Amino acid sequence: MSIQLVTQSVGDALVTSLRERILADEITAGTAVTEASVATEYKVARQTAKAAIERLVGEGLLERTAHRSARVPMLDEARVRDLYFARGVIEVRAYELLAGRRLLTSEALTAHEAFRECSTNSDVAALVQADVAFHRALIDSLESDRLSRAHSVIINEIRLCLAQVQNAHLLAPAEIAEEHQTIITAIRDGDVPGAGQVGLEHLEHAERNLLAHLRG
Repeated sequence: MSIQLVTQSVGDALVTSLRERILADEITAGTAVTEASVATEYKVARQTAKAAIERLVGEGLLERTAHRSARVPMLDEARVRDLYFARGVIEVRAYELLAGRRLLTSEALTAHEAFRECSTNSDVAALVQADVAFHRALIDSLESDRLSRAHSVIINEIRLCLAQVQNAHLLAPAEIAEEHQTIITAIRDGDVPGAGQVGLEHLEHAERNLLAHLRG
């Protein structure tokens, strides 16, 4: 089977297609994604396939160990707990700082509305991207390059967790949008402890449901 790409940039389209298939669980956890297989399936050059794979490794949707092919990461309890722990350390404090300054950028508000719009459809890849964009916009509001880079590493890797939540219908997108709204409201009101608390509850809600799902 070959998959056709319709776009001006074959490389970008290839990344988009592979990303969507990983997030939709069409390319399942543990599956090897090789240059040869991608090049054959999509009828693209090996170099194009290699570049796409490396971009997805950078996004945390594929991982590569020494002398091994890139694979879709396996989610287990330890990995999920550590990811949400690291995310909470950064995000909860960031929301408190934003609330202390009553700092809500237009980018953050636009990202929130974009997620609300996505919440009415079943496109998992679009939902995950919009969710990531919302949280990234809030962190970027603090204008700290190092903080943004640290958060980018974590939030990219957590895309698989967000996709699992949607694929397994663990949280309704509209419910997530409302939780995002509580974060925005707390920041706008200058409620420092409240912003931290609702931010923590938002993460714990997703983590708790995902862990229960993994346990079966």
